[in-house]
Amino acid sequence: MSLFPSTLIIASSPQVSLKKALEFLSQLNHLPDNNPDLFILNEYTIANVRLLKNFLSQKPFNHFSKIVLISEADNLNPESQNALLKTLEEPGKNNYLILTTTKPQLLLPTILSRCQKIKLTSPKINSQTEPWTLSGNPKKDLDFAASIVNDKNEIKNLLLTQLEVYQQQLVLNPTKKTAQIIKKIITALKFIDANVDPKSALDYFFLR
Repeated sequence: MSLFPSTLIIASSPQVSLKKALEFLSQLNHLPDNNPDLFILNEYTIANVRLLKNFLSQKPFNHFSKIVLISEADNLNPESQNALLKTLEEPGKNNYLILTTTKPQLLLPTILSRCQKIKLTSPKINSQTEPWTLSGNPKKDLDFAASIVNDKNEIKNLLLTQLEVYQQQLVLNPTKKTAQIIKKIITALKFIDANVDPKSALDYFFLR
């Protein structure tokens, strides 16, 4: 699916909409780790809406495009939404705005009319899916890795699930540690794709 300059992702849960937003960021090669060409709006004030307008007015540093991500855009009050209208209508060349919401009824009709809308259905989410916690003790961590799964053919899917979990964490709370974990998972997945034994790839991840 192509990304329009102004896109609104509507889903029944923030996790589902955030996952789609991350797919678009990946599509445009914008990993959210100290990326000077990505603006993540974390405070829903007019002052920050004005900051993003200034951000988009500047040329990209390292990428072909600049992106603004506004998760749960329904947190913007009417005044802040009004301040965003002109930018949504004319974001500028090679600029993109990605908004997500679970409550489109709280957005102004003028916001809705200026965005390409993508409505997602929510897959079943396993509430037990949590990030793997490492002790720092190699033997203990490798024992944990061995206990995760009996069928090594399932390891790639487990790593992909962990990748999604950590990507969501990175958007909500960007840290260098989380970004490093994501890179480690991606490397382990590349090993598997290069026909390295999945168990060895999993051990690589736990021996960081």
